[in-house]
Amino acid sequence: QMCIRDSMYTKAIFCLLLAINQFMLQSPEGYIELNIVKTFEGHRDFVRAVVLSQDNKFIVSGSDDLSIRFWDIESGQQTHVIQKAHKGYIIGLKLIQNDKYLLSHSVGNLVKVWNVESKQLETSFIIGDDIITANILTSDEKLLIVGTKQGKIFVYDLESGTQKFEFKDGQYAHMNQIQSLALTSDNKFLISVSEYDSIKIWDFGKQELISFFPTGHVYYVVISSDDKYFFTAGDKNIKVWNFNKKEWVHTFENSHTDIVTGLALTSDNKYLASVSYDKNLKLWDLSTRKVVQIKWEDHQSSIFSVLISKDNSYIVTSSADKTVKLWSLQIKEQKRPSTFLNSVIA
Repeated sequence: QMCIRDSMYTKAIFCLLLAINQFMLQSPEGYIELNIVKTFEGHRDFVRAVVLSQDNKFIVSGSDDLSIRFWDIESGQQTHVIQKAHKGYIIGLKLIQNDKYLLSHSVGNLVKVWNVESKQLETSFIIGDDIITANILTSDEKLLIVGTKQGKIFVYDLESGTQKFEFKDGQYAHMNQIQSLALTSDNKFLISVSEYDSIKIWDFGKQELISFFPTGHVYYVVISSDDKYFFTAGDKNIKVWNFNKKEWVHTFENSHTDIVTGLALTSDNKYLASVSYDKNLKLWDLSTRKVVQIKWEDHQSSIFSVLISKDNSYIVTSSADKTVKLWSLQIKEQKRPSTFLNSVIA
């Protein structure tokens, strides 16, 4: 309609470029479709945490309304709610042991473990003496690694709930709040990012710092499944780093118009999803270094988290608009050039 109403040359050129762009993204020889399948409504406040079951049958969400809610994907209905699951707003959820148990934590230092089938609390334990701001599990799900507001990194035995060790570079691991953690697939190296000061890489077995990158604001980190590259999210940009060479290799400039709050990779490391306070979900093709899908403000407020299902068929997002959205992801590929991640540093 804008093209019909406005006959100015600039608008005509804009419309032509937009049409070409849409054709390129959806040509029969290779295109990506990203569409909302379900919107889950029921929370009464911001939804900061969300997880998806391995079989893609249910979603669990945690909110500032202090509740944990279970959602059936096929029906789109809420199947259970745990009211007052924590005393503070819920910022972390993880499904463990083939989705038999749910790990949760809020703004505080209490971790709870729930039985997914019965929805009953199995156990809980205290982490250190500081507010938990990030967490990750080792691949065998035996150790829980947490980052805190003061910049500490603790490692806990999940079965006993006891502290194993703490990472330190001086007084603490970082000088500022830990925003995000990533672990290599063999559990040998840990990446930690801090809100204001740096990216650090640690030898997990020796608990020693091996690399340090002074940076500006960093809010999220994710590593590729082959452990070759990791990605960090800053104020508005996404950066790519070579893990083996411990160096920066590329920046997706102006990735978003506000803080990038979450990143997720497809299991084949070909696509990266990003979300932001700007309300947008973007999908990046890592071979071309270009965005291939943009979902403009389908959420009505800031998006806090994003994840991609293991089979790459779904994306899940949660938002300050109190909702969780399930997106279908369909990728039909043409013959692809050598991937960016394998060729950018030849």
